[in-house]
Amino acid sequence: MTEETLETTEIKDTDIVFDCPHCSKSLAIDYRGAGLTIPCTDCGNYVEVPIPEGMDIADIDSTAEEQEVRILNLRRSLSSAESRIAQLEEELMAMMSRREQLEDARTNNLGSLKSIRENAQKIKDGLSQMTEAINAILISASEKRD
Repeated sequence: MTEETLETTEIKDTDIVFDCPHCSKSLAIDYRGAGLTIPCTDCGNYVEVPIPEGMDIADIDSTAEEQEVRILNLRRSLSSAESRIAQLEEELMAMMSRREQLEDARTNNLGSLKSIRENAQKIKDGLSQMTEAINAILISASEKRD
């Protein structure tokens, strides 16, 4: 279980690769080093080797049969997670399509609202003109009586 630097050693798929929290040096160690506290090769500070997600310390000392069962269970979980991801991606696509439809409707509604405002302003202007005309008629009619 020797700590290795990324620059000097080939990294295996089973190695744990992590950064030193003190100096940010990239470090790699065999998976059996998970959970150990080791000195950083660069700064010398002690660093706890992270335990990879989905792995327990007990996995290191388990039998081949136990590991095979765990692998099968992890494969089932992975398959289920992948299925859920596909389902969520479909839902996301449907939501994005619906969002586009709603945005188009919003744009159309904004155009209609503009038209309604313009027509309302024309009606208001027409009413003002009618009011002025009626007032002028009333004034004219009252002047003729006098």
